[in-house]
Amino acid sequence: MQTQLSKESLKKKAENTKSLSLRKRFDRLSETKTASIYLFPSLLLILLTIVFPIIYSFVMSLNKVGYKAGLIDFEFVGLNNYLKIFSDPRIPNIISNTIVFTIVSVLGTLIIAFAIALFIHHGIWGAWLFKRLFLIPWALSNVVNALMWQWMYSSSNGIINHILLELHIIEKPVMWLTEQSTAMGAIILADIWKSTPFAALLILAALQSVPKELYDASKVDGAGPFQQFKSIVLPTIKPVLFVVMVTQTMWTLRVFDIISVLTKGGPVDSTMVLNVYAYDQSFRYLDIGYGSALAWLITIITMVITVFYLRVLGKEN
Repeated sequence: MQTQLSKESLKKKAENTKSLSLRKRFDRLSETKTASIYLFPSLLLILLTIVFPIIYSFVMSLNKVGYKAGLIDFEFVGLNNYLKIFSDPRIPNIISNTIVFTIVSVLGTLIIAFAIALFIHHGIWGAWLFKRLFLIPWALSNVVNALMWQWMYSSSNGIINHILLELHIIEKPVMWLTEQSTAMGAIILADIWKSTPFAALLILAALQSVPKELYDASKVDGAGPFQQFKSIVLPTIKPVLFVVMVTQTMWTLRVFDIISVLTKGGPVDSTMVLNVYAYDQSFRYLDIGYGSALAWLITIITMVITVFYLRVLGKEN
């Protein structure tokens, strides 16, 4: 009798355990379904706004895109649009402009941003006011920034020419945006002014995260400000500097608004970069296939640079 009761009790326990495990599985499944329902709109939005355009642009880069009877016409040409890049006589100069613009703009942004971050971090006189104002250039839209610099560079009523004339640095107004010798420097300065605040904000956050105990210990060991900067500050914030460099490089490679408003790539292609050239080919000359191939060239260059940065950062860490 006792053996029969024990068997029945064990059977009930097994059934209860099974029902509990099934309930847990059902709860997990319902949680997964609920999460999927909540995530579906976001995933659909990403699919429609990011994934689909990427795939569609690649398809267009393999075709000669034209218009017939108001409809888009595709003619498959394979890699001809990519091969056209190597035979385009304007490409070497445009790639050179892109490299110069990117390197000078990124380095200039990093140097000035680092100086601003140190200025605010050490609380130099006036830093409290500067801390509240220095984000304004970054908060403004690119077009507004470009229009502001266009007025400042004006040869007739621009404030830059006015100040330089008053200081007797120049004898006559300079046409900053229409002369080949000054146009590239003018748009680089405008881009640095726009990009610096965000980079400075990240570097400032990194500086403020350095433990004070490290400074105190270094003072006990007799380390001066330069040794503290070299041995404590720089190694600690180096990962953040790499992140700033990666983001600034990516953003600089895709700059369009400032150049389009200020120079439109001129004069004589002296400020023409790949991003603006891809736009011109696609929407001014309606060679959408070639413009898509140029856009993919920019994407590949950006990916290569990003992977290089990440590998260097990984080795440093």
